[in-house]
Amino acid sequence: MRHFLAYHNAEKMGYSCTAIPEPRIKTSKSVAGLEGVTVWLIAGEGKSPKHYYLAARFTARKCEPGLYRGTQLPNQISGDGALFGKSKPITGTSLYALLQRQSANFVNGFFELHDPVAISGLEALV
Repeated sequence: MRHFLAYHNAEKMGYSCTAIPEPRIKTSKSVAGLEGVTVWLIAGEGKSPKHYYLAARFTARKCEPGLYRGTQLPNQISGDGALFGKSKPITGTSLYALLQRQSANFVNGFFELHDPVAISGLEALV
């Protein structure tokens, strides 16, 4: 099974992950052919220090390239899974440090996770 990590910056997006009604992510990266993958959504909120949490885990069912044409994040993936709100904090944990390194301080936005330690750490939260 393939696993992908997505990052949601509430300040840049203009809303908290707690406001999304269903598991979904928006991205500038290609989403074509990703049906069936597991998506982990990490959110960062607040000013310095920012607080990070696992906001959702879902299986991609609908991959929509160009849904939001003309925006910086035109592609969307949504699916079946769970929204966790802020109940799964990761700030200051070894998992946070690992994900921060692998995502280039969350700059990568949406990318495939290959590290079994990171995947196991995320799975342990749910």
